[in-house]
Amino acid sequence: MAPFPPPPTAPLSDAPCAELLPLVAVIELKWLAAGVGQHLHVERMQHDPIYAREVLAVAETAPHAALRRTAQRLRALLEGRDPPDARGGRTA
Repeated sequence: MAPFPPPPTAPLSDAPCAELLPLVAVIELKWLAAGVGQHLHVERMQHDPIYAREVLAVAETAPHAALRRTAQRLRALLEGRDPPDARGGRTA
């Protein structure tokens, strides 16, 4: 699994990512990623859609199934789609 992008060095954008990515889901991703030695910047995940997409792209390739599922749910939210449910199907 490739490393996540580095922490921010520039100011965060005012993109509406925070409205799309609930804090609890980003925290879940953070802890699952930490379990496989990856670290992400929570605030940047919520305010920088480019960073969020890069992190999710890496997380979706993880060998850890729970990390992949969480990344897939967050990507769906970021893209305005219905996220898959916890079992891998679509929500109603």
